[in-house]
Amino acid sequence: MEALIYGGHRLHIHLALVFNCFIKTGYLPRLFMQSLIIPLVKSKSGDLTDVNNYRAIAVSTAISKLFECIIADQYTSVSPSDMYQFGFKPRHSTGLCTSILKRTINYYTNRGSHVFSCFVDFSKAFDKVNYWKLFNMLLDDGISVEMVQLLAFWYSHQEMCIKWNSVLSGCFTVANGTRQGGVLSPYLFSRYIRGMIHNIANSHTGCKIGNTWVNILAYADDVVLLSPSWRGLQSLIDSLLLCLQNLELSCNDRKTVCMVHNPHNHSRIVKSSFPLFKLGTSNVQFVSSFRYLGHIVNDSLCDNDDIQREIKNMFIRTNMLIRKFKRCSFYVKCTLFRSYCLSLYDIALWRKYTMTCLNKLRSCYNKCIKSFFGYNRRYSLTQVLLETGLPSFDTAVHNSACIFARSWQNCPNALVEYFSVINISY
Repeated sequence: MEALIYGGHRLHIHLALVFNCFIKTGYLPRLFMQSLIIPLVKSKSGDLTDVNNYRAIAVSTAISKLFECIIADQYTSVSPSDMYQFGFKPRHSTGLCTSILKRTINYYTNRGSHVFSCFVDFSKAFDKVNYWKLFNMLLDDGISVEMVQLLAFWYSHQEMCIKWNSVLSGCFTVANGTRQGGVLSPYLFSRYIRGMIHNIANSHTGCKIGNTWVNILAYADDVVLLSPSWRGLQSLIDSLLLCLQNLELSCNDRKTVCMVHNPHNHSRIVKSSFPLFKLGTSNVQFVSSFRYLGHIVNDSLCDNDDIQREIKNMFIRTNMLIRKFKRCSFYVKCTLFRSYCLSLYDIALWRKYTMTCLNKLRSCYNKCIKSFFGYNRRYSLTQVLLETGLPSFDTAVHNSACIFARSWQNCPNALVEYFSVINISY
């Protein structure tokens, strides 16, 4: 990649000529279309012998990534339903999507209504994308025929091999799916499910705030459905299954779960239990908490569970730094600690918690600083912060809240702007 960055003007001219030839002829060299698949473990605490516990990441050449970036910049389309899709978009994040979810639930529960949510998990969504349906969608968007022909040639002739313990397999072709790890894959997948999101958002069923429907939120293939009534959510699930059938995708009924959020006014609670939702022929189980986009959401919107998650993760990250970088210089340690242990972005989503739980996180933060830099536990914390130049816990929390508020204000998403205009908080 450094050769492309520092190659100079002549290299850029030659690359432009080559890329233009690719587009005009609709042809790509074989080596250009080859990718290396590296299996990554999803959960290290899970079963390492289970094939479903691995995610296949495709590593391609630097030139092909550059070509994909050019295609993504020049040949993309937009739709009003894109405001429900937060995945892999500039100035969007998981925190913004989770914030919209919590604000919508809180809006209804504060007004005495139940909210039913369904967290949908797709079965290998990226791997089951039908190329030819996708290319027809791109043609409907007005993408040039030359570019669609090139993509069709690329995806129908691409070859992959698998690397496992420094051993490479033989090359094989792939008949469907977008490559996880590819630059263009997030846009192609978002375009593939755009029609599904549009149909559900315009089904006139589910949660509605003002004149805007907020019945579906998506971050790539992580989808959540929202409705203030049981029958409404079941209707949304049925519509989702119908759309997925047309897209040749399927839901994982073992990982798809539902949640019931009761009104804050307990006198407005209709029932203490509800029938199970139907996902085709399977039942969807109710849960009291769910980890959505890395943030633990529970049925009462209490953030104590998510604070406990952050405490556990901070201890894990600090122990990893101590084990691997104990002998590094003081400056390197400061840089590492800022990078790995001050990433408290979702802390700005915490609104409902106990001070006891927050004080545990404060104590964890202080202990991690002293342990990593080798200070005695009785050493003055103020002196430690002065010597390391690290912020105090309260300062770190305040900085994270300011960063999130800035990203909220600068987000170009129409749904975020609408929530800001009508001033819905949580």
